[in-house]
Amino acid sequence: MTALEALIGQELARPVPQGAHALADRVRTIFGSSVRAILMYGSNLRQDDDREGLLDLYVFVTSYQAAYQRAALAIANRLLPPNVFYLEVSVGTRVVRCKYAVLALDDLPRRTSPATSEPYFWARFAQPCALVYAADDRARDAVAIALAGAVSTFVRFGVPLAGATFSSQELWTRTWQATYAAEIRPERSGAEAALYASDAERFEQVTALAVPLLPWASTSVLEGDRRRFRVEVPASERRRAEWTWWFRRRQAKARFLLRIVRNALIFEGGVDYVLWKIQRHSGVVIDQGWREKRHRWLALGAEAWRLYRAGAFR
Repeated sequence: MTALEALIGQELARPVPQGAHALADRVRTIFGSSVRAILMYGSNLRQDDDREGLLDLYVFVTSYQAAYQRAALAIANRLLPPNVFYLEVSVGTRVVRCKYAVLALDDLPRRTSPATSEPYFWARFAQPCALVYAADDRARDAVAIALAGAVSTFVRFGVPLAGATFSSQELWTRTWQATYAAEIRPERSGAEAALYASDAERFEQVTALAVPLLPWASTSVLEGDRRRFRVEVPASERRRAEWTWWFRRRQAKARFLLRIVRNALIFEGGVDYVLWKIQRHSGVVIDQGWREKRHRWLALGAEAWRLYRAGAFR
């Protein structure tokens, strides 16, 4: 294992809230022996809290055919991963809720590598995560290696956007801005800065390990208690990166929208969840009048367009 992979492996061993274990146990009863690993990420992990909102889980399976009884779900997951579902369980006297995504474990390395230009996967998995369950050491190591790949891919695609010299904070916040623009996200202004501040030391550490793995010469120097990096990115590569990100934003937004529509159909309460999240993050109040219309899906489309024009999501 590389130093970066070893660090991510240690990170994956961090404790998770009790509710995450209860949810993971329920997921394993749903998908049986096809489950290879279950990962937690997102705001509830950062806050070590399972009492508010929805926990974010990823379920890695041996194959989609093994995971699903319905062929349509397996096909949908293979063509446009991941499928996303809602789940809730009782923990004592309270209810813990999550949304969980399903992905084949063998598909994870490609989705987190530079071979996949769409940031949907590697931008998420480059953030701190924790393993709630692993079937064995092989599954645990596979997840650690793939997530280290996500960090390397994030840095690889982000460095051409950075200046001649940059700090890890400048690199991560600038790249998150670019990845957010490639999705339909209701993020508040300054969300990327808050995300970096939530674990600044970790992002500094993984940047220092990932930069030397780049295909360009690099150096770093300490300025006070922070490190600045210089990477010799050719001018032609920076110009190509600008074009690549322009194309990536358009392609990824289309795929992101397709995922939202598809998952809203298979995710019980999916439409309500998406609207709730948009209102929560943007502050733009949802007009529930679309529910009373004769053609509800057309009315929902009109409401989505109104929210977009109001700046509720990008």
